This record gives sequence, C-alpha cells and structure tokens, in this order.
Amino acid sequence: MVTYTCPRCGGQISSYQPMAIVQCPHCGLQFQPAPSYGPHVNTGPTPEAGPQDYNQGYSQPQYAYQPAGPGVFDDGPSGKSRGVAGLLAILLGGFGAHYFYLGKIGGAFLCILLTIITCGLWSVLTLIQGILFFTMSVEDFERKYVHTNSSFPLF
Repeated sequence: MVTYTCPRCGGQISSYQPMAIVQCPHCGLQFQPAPSYGPHVNTGPTPEAGPQDYNQGYSQPQYAYQPAGPGVFDDGPSGKSRGVAGLLAILLGGFGAHYFYLGKIGGAFLCILLTIITCGLWSVLTLIQGILFFTMSVEDFERKYVHTNSSFPLF
C-alpha cells in the first residue's frame, strides 16, 4: 500500500497502486505525489488473495521533483523578480536599467550620471550589485530594493 501526504493540509491518502496525480479528499488539492510507504510494504499476496494478486509483482515508487523554495526568476510579493533585476544590473547596470525596472527613476538617472563621470568604472559596482541580487533572499531583496523609501539603494 502506498501512502501520500497532501502538501497543503497534511492529510494522508492511501492507495494500492502508485498514482501519477493524486487529489486530496480533504482539501481538494491535486498534486504530483512523492510517496511515503507506511508500515505495510509489499510483502506479497495475502492468504485470502485471489489468483490475480500473485501475478502483480513489485512496482517501483514514483518520485516527483519538488523545488525547495521560490526560484531566482520567480516574481516576489511586489511582482518584481530579483533574477531579472540581477541580470539587468550585470548587463546594463551602467545605464541604470535595474533601477528603472525597480521603479527608482531618480536612482537610474543618478547611475547614468555616475557612469559618465567615472568613465564607466561605476559599472563595476553595478556588476557586484547584480551578483548580490542573485545571492540574497526574496525578503531581503524586497526590503532593501523594492519597499524602501530611498530612491538610490546601493548595498
């Protein structure tokens, strides 16, 4: 017997055969299961089993890939992706493209001005900033760059 655990409500769903899609009878969620086997693992046919049970054999469990958390390019709560902002900072940081994307227009124009004044050296700092976008958590990104009152958030 295969036992599945619903990721939403934690309810247990039991089945005699592995399933590709499981619908939770408790909350109605449909999900691709990663089976967990209860105390009774396929030990063969029981004495009261019919002749059809002797020919079933053992079936391999079906494991589904489930990501650990939100991806880099997934939109955060504000609708801004830290992956998109990171790529813009790495590739077009000297032009302030990541600040335009985040809605910090004043910071974007200041970034362009600093790139002109420093003859392009400012782009090195925006490269570092883009790398930091990829390494920080979604909560830190939202707090430091999206929901801040500052028009030119750096690090």
